[in-house]
Amino acid sequence: MRRLRSRVVRLGIGLSLSAAALAVLASCSSGSSHHAAAAPTVRVKERDFRITVAPARVRAGTVRLVLRNQGPDTHELLIVRSSRTTLPLRTDGLTINEAALDRATVGVIEGKAPGTVEEILLHLKPGHYELFCNMAGHYLGGMRAELVVT
Repeated sequence: MRRLRSRVVRLGIGLSLSAAALAVLASCSSGSSHHAAAAPTVRVKERDFRITVAPARVRAGTVRLVLRNQGPDTHELLIVRSSRTTLPLRTDGLTINEAALDRATVGVIEGKAPGTVEEILLHLKPGHYELFCNMAGHYLGGMRAELVVT
């Protein structure tokens, strides 16, 4: 009988702790989704060899970036805070040296097939951001755009 009572007590404590953990997680989750829902949306469209950004100017803070790959090839998107007009190339002369931009990179969406849509939340400080595809030759072919954050 004593063992049964001990198990019941432990089970009650375990259930209480689980319920408390779920309540904490639910409050964190609902707070961040509310924050995300209030974030302005920047729509980015990629296609060979062009990137369009609308709007091209947003206020600093949390921004929802929605990327649509209009093909016909796989494209990726890197978002880099930049004050330069050109980004550093790798020795291959075809792609951007991502390692040199590591500290300035604020977001990456890995290669996506044509027709796919991907979303990312970013916290952006005021400044100029370069959005580009770094697949071989795409940046040099014109797959870059600027986003200004005020």
